[in-house]
Amino acid sequence: MANADPDGHLDTAGHTIGSNEYQPKENSMQVSYPMEDITLINILDKAYGIQVEYIYFIPMGDSAYSYRVNCANGDRYYLKLFDHQNDQQKRGIERLKYYLPLTSYMYHQSLFKYTTFPIKTLKGDFQITINNITTVLFNFIQGETLADAYPFSEEILTDIAQSVAAIQQITPYIEDIILLTEEFDISFEDDLEKCMIALDSTINPNDYIKQALREQVMVRKARIFDLLNLVRELRGNAINLNKERVLCHGDIWGGNLIRHENKLYFIDWESAILAPPEFDLVGYIGQEFEVFLTAYEEHLGHSVEVDLDLLRFYSYRHHLRNLTNWLMNILYRNTEQAQNENDLEMILYHCINRWDSIEARLKNVEAVLEKRK
Repeated sequence: MANADPDGHLDTAGHTIGSNEYQPKENSMQVSYPMEDITLINILDKAYGIQVEYIYFIPMGDSAYSYRVNCANGDRYYLKLFDHQNDQQKRGIERLKYYLPLTSYMYHQSLFKYTTFPIKTLKGDFQITINNITTVLFNFIQGETLADAYPFSEEILTDIAQSVAAIQQITPYIEDIILLTEEFDISFEDDLEKCMIALDSTINPNDYIKQALREQVMVRKARIFDLLNLVRELRGNAINLNKERVLCHGDIWGGNLIRHENKLYFIDWESAILAPPEFDLVGYIGQEFEVFLTAYEEHLGHSVEVDLDLLRFYSYRHHLRNLTNWLMNILYRNTEQAQNENDLEMILYHCINRWDSIEARLKNVEAVLEKRK
C-alpha cells in the first residue's frame, strides 16, 4: 500500500430526487495536445499493432487529454494523453501505477466487470512514454454518461449505491495490488496560499479573466482561509478515527458513469484509493441520501455507521482542492484564454456557489441517521 498524495445525455423517467450540488460540471480541455494526429496514430499503431483509422479529440476532463480512437476493423478505444510539462498531469502519470493494475485485475478476474481497463501494448505494458508524453489506451464503453442526468432517479441512485457496495466488497481480493491509502491529504494548501498571494499582487489590467478572478475570489479571502482551517481541524479528527479502509473509486459523479443496456459502468479510476467508506458516500448526502444509504446497506447485507465529520471533511476538501486546481490553471498553467474562461466558470458556478449548501446537506444526513436509531 502507498500513502495518498492527491486530487452524452440520458433521459431519466420516474420520480427524481436530490440535486447535483456536490457534483461538478465536467471540467474540460478546450484545446488538444499540440501534436499532429498522424504522429499519434503512428505511435499507437506501432505500440499496439492496431490500424488506427482516425482519432477524435474529446474536450473533457483536465487531468489528461482525451481521445476516441477508431480502427479500420471497427474496433474503438479510449485514449488518455498526459503532458510531462504540466505539473497536474505529471501527478496523473504517478497515479497510473496504482489504478491501471487495479482495473485490469478487477476486470480480468471478474471481480468487477463494469469498468474501464487498460489495453496492454505488444510488449505487455500498460502505458507508452515517448518524448514528453505518456499515453494509455482503454477499452471503449458504448453508452451515454450520466453527467446531464441530474437529478438522478431512484432507480439510478439504487444502481450507483449497489455498485459502490460491490466495489467495497472487492477489498479482500486485491491485497496484492499496491494502492494509495487515505492519509487525508491536504497538501494543496500550499498552492492555495500561493494563489491567494498572487491574486493580491499586481494583475495585468488588460487581462479581464484574471481581473474577474481577483474580484470574485479576494472578496471571499477570509471565508476561504476559515474553511481551510476547518479542513485542517477535521483532518486531525479523521486521522484519530482509525476507520476501516475499503476500496473506493474516489470520484463517483455522473460524468464518470456510463449507462448501457441497463448496466452501469464506472470509468476514470484515477482517484481509486483505500479509504473510509464515507469517501464514496459524500457525493450523495443531499435529499437522495436515504435512498442511497438504504440500497447501499441492502447490498452489503448490514447497517453501517456513517461519520458526519468525515463527510464534512470530504465535502470541504473537495471544493477547496478544486478551487486550488482551477486557480493554478488560470494563474500558472493555461496558455489559452478559452481555457481560462472555462476554469473561471468552474470556480464561480461549480465551486464557491456551493459552499453554503454543505451544512444543510449534512443536516439531512444527520436527520436520516437519527430516524434509523
